[in-house]
Parts: sequence; C-alpha cells; structure tokens
Amino acid sequence: MAKILISSLGTGQKKDGGYRKAKYQLDNKDIVETTFISKALKEFLKIDDIFLVGTNGSIWDSCYREFGGKDENIELELYEKIESKSLTENDLFTVNQQMGNNSKCFLIDYGLNEDELWSNFDKYIQILDTIKDGDIVYLDISHAFRSLALMSFLMVQFGFGVKNKKFTIGGIYYGMLEVAGENNDITPIVDLKIFYDLMEWIKAIDAFKNYGHADLLVKLFEQEADLEHQEKEIFNMFDLNLSLANMSALQKFIENAKRILPKLKKHNNPIIKLVSPDIVTFVKRMDTKTQSKFQFELASWFYENKNYALTYTVLVEAMVTKECEMEKLDSTNKEHRETSKNYLWNDETKPYKEIVGIRNDIAHQRVSRKIDTKKNVDDLKDYLSDVKQFINRER
Repeated sequence: MAKILISSLGTGQKKDGGYRKAKYQLDNKDIVETTFISKALKEFLKIDDIFLVGTNGSIWDSCYREFGGKDENIELELYEKIESKSLTENDLFTVNQQMGNNSKCFLIDYGLNEDELWSNFDKYIQILDTIKDGDIVYLDISHAFRSLALMSFLMVQFGFGVKNKKFTIGGIYYGMLEVAGENNDITPIVDLKIFYDLMEWIKAIDAFKNYGHADLLVKLFEQEADLEHQEKEIFNMFDLNLSLANMSALQKFIENAKRILPKLKKHNNPIIKLVSPDIVTFVKRMDTKTQSKFQFELASWFYENKNYALTYTVLVEAMVTKECEMEKLDSTNKEHRETSKNYLWNDETKPYKEIVGIRNDIAHQRVSRKIDTKKNVDDLKDYLSDVKQFINRER
C-alpha cells in the first residue's frame, strides 16, 4: 500500500531570481515554506510517490531545486528548454529522481481544444494504470489549469467505474493563497474531500431512487463511524433482500428502519442529513397496514425502477396474499396460499392467470409465443392499475 499524491505544476512568476514561496499549513501542523504545495503535502502526509502534471512551460527547474536538486547546470538546462518550449518528458527524468521512489512527471497540452483535452485525459489514465489496489490517493488541485481539477475527478471515477480499481481517496487539497494576506502570511491547505463524498452519496441515492439498487448506499453507510454495527447490518441485509426480492425480510427491514430514521436525521454527517429524506420517503411508502399492500407498493416501486421481471413476480404474490387476507387464511401457510392461487386462477374477472403466465415465462426462460417483451412491459401499467383495485378492495 502506497500513499500517492497527484498534483499539477503551474508556470509561476519569477521575482528577484526565484519563484514565489508560500508558508503552507495543514491541520495546524508545523508550517512548510516552499514554492510547491506538492512538497509541503509530501511532508504533511508522508507521501511515497508524487505524480506531477504540467506543461512544457511549467516551472520544472524550480521543482528540481525545491526537491533537493543541487546541479545548477541541470537547473539551467531545464530553464532554457522551458523558455524555448522544447521540453520533453525525457528531460524530466532528473526531476523524477529528486522526488524519489516511483514518482514521475507528466507533460500535458494546454487543453485548448478537444484533441488536447483527450490527450491530457490519456495522461491521467497512464497515472491511473500505475495505481495499485489498496493505495491511498491524494489529489492536489491548487495550481495549473482548472480543467486539470476536473480531470482528476474524472480519473478517479473512471478508475472505480471502468477499471474496477480498489484504491481509496485520502483527501482533495487546495492551497488558499488568496487568504494568506489576512492570515499572517500563512496559506492554509483545505481538504475538499467533502465534495467528493457528496458526489458519491448523490450517485448512491440516484441508483437507489431511479434503479432500485442499494449497494452503493450500503457501502457508504458502512463507512460511517457513528452508526453501530447492528444498524449497518440492517442496511446490508436490506440490499441483499432487495436483490432477491425477499418480501418478508424487506417488510422486517421497514420495521427496523423506522427505529434508525431518527438517528439519520440527527447524524453528525451533514450529507446523511441531506439524503435521509429519500430513505424516509421509501420507508414511509412501504410502511403499510397489510402485507398485500406492502407487496403491491414494492411491485410498483420495482416498476418505477424498470425492474419489470420482479414487478411481475411481486404482483403475483400480492394478489395471492390479498386473497388469503380476504378469506381469513394464513398468507404464510403454503396450503392456504395454494388454495388462494387456485381460486384466482379460475376467476376470469381478475388478471391473475395472465400475469402468472408472463411471470412463469420470464422466470423459467421459456420459449413461448406469449413472450412479447414490449407488450409485456406496456401491459404492466394496466395490470398494476387492475391489481391496485383488487388490493384496495374491502371485504
């Protein structure tokens, strides 16, 4: 496991023969005075490797010196190539050596058009390929082009979503030079990881609300130190039972979730406070008086999330449960449910037989003339309407 810092290098401005230095401070630690925030972060965070991104006009000569380079000829050669815009990545080998371990510099374009932006993103993919599972990655977005900050975020999302990388984000840092003048000439380094965390929660809530997937939500809850193990396990089992459409277990989750909701509303993490209303809405919707109504609401929710196979499955069970309830039968008893199924099968006034036929064709992957995917999906809206009337019927 390595601590990796991904940072960018600007062009800087020379004054009195050198580049401007700043007094950096992170979390009230000792001040580090340097031209480069990346050097300060290396000391603050005990970084192993630095991946430094910049153009052929960035201040690589100063970078060489700040990281301990003492050969004035090398520094002068770097400066001259920067001035003539003839610098190549091979020229930065000495800078790589000064930063130590597996650190490396990457030359990028200015990003003035789509081709240059794609070329720059390719550099970030090269960086991504060097990151190993278990590494902790820190991002510095203080200098260079604003597009590079976006590139960093995109690289992380690409790594997790496409490359299936298993690294973690340790922090996203920005050196606030703007406030140094009113802060005793000290530049505070602020951690903006909260914005990344918020983005992850937004993705999780979107997956839950629009696709019926709770796995991302569960992973985020598992990371919350303020939630007890038992409470985290409730959400973990919710995801598993939702995936299997385990209706009795899901109904039990609703009962347990009602106990947790007050804690979510008062949670120390403001992000959880923001997303808790969506969870509250789901729980309240599923908190019904009868099992048949719960199953119908679940079927409707699956339909809204375009999970049509589970919609058919749960609709069938909702009708059987309702028939048991109307006939004062035990809906958990297998024989009683079979009795209700037989009655519904022979009742031509209800759509049970049609829904069961489609459900069976889907579940058993049958080759059937009845299977008409578009029609089956289109018909679901009418089936839901018919079943709703049946479910709301009073004896």
